Amino acid sequence: MFEKVLIPTDLSETSGKLVACANDIRNIREVVLLHIVRTGHTLVREREDVEEQQALITNPDIAVRCLITEDPEHDIPAAILKTAESERPSLLIMGARKGRLSKILLGHDDIEVLAHSRTHVLIMRFPPQGFLAFRPPVMEGPLFHRILFPLDFSRPAHEALKFIGELEGVSEIILLHVIRKIETEERMNFILREVEKRLSDAREKIKAAHPDIRVKMMVRYGDPTRQIAIVADDEVVSLVMMARFGKRDYIRKVPLGITTSKVTALTKKPVLVMFTAIQLEINTRELAPSEFYMAEKIWFDYHQTKSDPVHNRIFAVFIEDTPVSVARCKRHDDGYEVDGIFTWDEFRGNGYARNAIEALVRECGTSVLYMYAVRHLVDFYQSFGFAPIPETDLPRTVRERYAWAMGEMEGADVCPMRREPGSLKTPEG
Repeated sequence: MFEKVLIPTDLSETSGKLVACANDIRNIREVVLLHIVRTGHTLVREREDVEEQQALITNPDIAVRCLITEDPEHDIPAAILKTAESERPSLLIMGARKGRLSKILLGHDDIEVLAHSRTHVLIMRFPPQGFLAFRPPVMEGPLFHRILFPLDFSRPAHEALKFIGELEGVSEIILLHVIRKIETEERMNFILREVEKRLSDAREKIKAAHPDIRVKMMVRYGDPTRQIAIVADDEVVSLVMMARFGKRDYIRKVPLGITTSKVTALTKKPVLVMFTAIQLEINTRELAPSEFYMAEKIWFDYHQTKSDPVHNRIFAVFIEDTPVSVARCKRHDDGYEVDGIFTWDEFRGNGYARNAIEALVRECGTSVLYMYAVRHLVDFYQSFGFAPIPETDLPRTVRERYAWAMGEMEGADVCPMRREPGSLKTPEG
């Protein structure tokens, strides 16, 4: 799987250990050692040190190349990423420890490399070996012998899990799911049953494809980072393997998940962070009355609006299986009102509200629709065929919602609007 490996080195003792660990990863065909200089020129001693580290690759089947690159911008992460882009390695190995390299690759700069690399990243850790210990320690068994895989059932996690069969030397994998705090015992029991079922499904898929790999399931409660670290130590795993981002991370389009970032920083075990390029699935549909609770969760910060299964039709935009934006059509005795148009803050600016309104207009637009539009959004709603009208043209029950304004629509910062059937079709959002 990892035929070509890129290893940044600062020529330190720990970097030597980092280079030597490539000997223990099976089927590597080529190692590229990258040394970055900032001074604009390379010292003779630096070249000699690079050659010494090259000699640490003792496997005769592995070809080794050394790259010495200048970094006039003093941006080590950018230099590493640029080299990775041109070399296209299948694995990037970095060292997480105190010392010169850690000042470059840990903290903010470490996040930059880990988050923006377009390939898998292996974070190695080396326990202190004493002042006189200069040779790389012998690993206890293969690096991929016993793997802990935190599984949150997201698409990135399932995609990362598929690589298990491509790793050489895997004897056992531990599938761990961490349940955060749940308010009620009834809800906890329901979630636990669902978790156990999903873990069992994942285990059966692995066993069917790779019968020689033992699969163990575990469920823990609390903070995911802490529980992952505890299980990794208690189970004496050789490696933690996880997707770059979790469910709540990648639907927000963040480059690196919070839990993954914390695990790579805190766990004592090597961590293999899998890069999975996934296109988000976005769809819009009408909610069934039994799903109205989803809209109420989104509305909680929007005047804590409540739904009415008898008189409401609600349309939601989903990223994967997570609702992020909603719009509602309320049926009154004397007309239909559009309201409850709301998108979670972290998902705004992506056109999701437009998608929700388009679905609503498409399904409900055969009737006259009324609304109170926030004034700075009047142009937006006009693109759906709504037009400003005097408040007196609104149905009485719709007007009652803003009776407190006593007709002062500008003071209330809203504009009454109406959409006639067959009005201007919405543009593609």
